[in-house]
This record gives sequence, structure tokens and C-alpha cells, in this order.
Amino acid sequence: MVEQTSSRKAKDNKFERDQPLRHPLAVVSLDNDQLKINKQLYQVVVNKNEALDLELLRQKYDPYLDQYDFIVGDVSSEHLRLKGFYQDNAQTAIDRKKQTIADYLLEYCNPGGPYFVLQLLSPVHHYHYNKRRRRKNSFKNKAQGLHRRKLNKSFKSYHVRPNRIKRPETVAVKKERANHHSFVIKKRKGSK
Repeated sequence: MVEQTSSRKAKDNKFERDQPLRHPLAVVSLDNDQLKINKQLYQVVVNKNEALDLELLRQKYDPYLDQYDFIVGDVSSEHLRLKGFYQDNAQTAIDRKKQTIADYLLEYCNPGGPYFVLQLLSPVHHYHYNKRRRRKNSFKNKAQGLHRRKLNKSFKSYHVRPNRIKRPETVAVKKERANHHSFVIKKRKGSK
């Protein structure tokens, strides 16, 4: 019976156990409201209810988050959850942009719970997108080229070939009856 109670406690406490590390620990240092994480410099924009815990951040920070311009961290049940967001001018899904941080905090974080927002100060990535990217052999470009050629001509002349199958000539004979009904009988020339 003692074994059963200890196994129940183990099942109940599995969420309280430390999670295994799947990446190396981050190097984190804080100076005033600037935070350096693995050679990336961030500014602390919001730190509600002193949510920024350097030790927790050091354990939870994944190098994958280096690509984001903003990092939002929220704490619930003493667990830190990190989510990254891009600038508004980045070509990405709208739910990954800076403008949706407030929505994320309302929908996914505990109301009144502690959270923090970090902004990347020295981004390595740049957003330069060509608005007009051209592909050489795309179907759309070929269709546009045909359309332009059609616009240059007022009309297009087509060469029409005559039918190769010759139909036998027919003669129409109109017959009338007494009740004013008429009908047409077509006969081929040369047939009886």
C-alpha cells in the first residue's frame, strides 16, 4: 500500500519536475534596461510584475529565438514561456508581427499574470524585399506577354483552311398539301 501512494505522488508531481534541457544554457547579463543574451543586445520594453528572472531566462532561452525582433515571456505556475515576434514590415504571417503582441498577451497569457517584452536593438537580419520579383518561365509572365502582344495589334487575321471533306450537293423540293402545310424534301443530286 505504501508503494501505491508513492507512485501516485510521482504521477501528481511529474509537472513539478525539472524539464530536460534541449539546448545549451544561454549567457544572460542585465545592465539597467538592456539585456544581453548570447551576443544579442535587447532592450527591456515592459517588465510587468518583475517577470524577468535571469536564471529562468538562461534555462529557457533557445538560440532559435535569435531570429525575432521582439521576445515576449510570460510566467505562469513558475514556468516561463517565450514567444518571438517580427517587425511589422516583415513579410510573414500576421500573428507573428509586432502589432499582435497585445492580442497574444490577452488571449494566451493569464490575466494579470507577469510578463515581459524584449526588443532586439542590433538585428542581424534586414528586411529588403523586391516588390517586383520576376521569374523567367512562369505561366503568369507568359500570359502577360501574350496579352501585351494582342494589345499592339488592332485585329488579328487568321488563316482559315477549307474543309477537305466534300459534301454531296443537295436539292430542296418544296411540297404543299391541301391544309396549307408545307415541308421540304432534300435530295442529293444523282440519287433517285
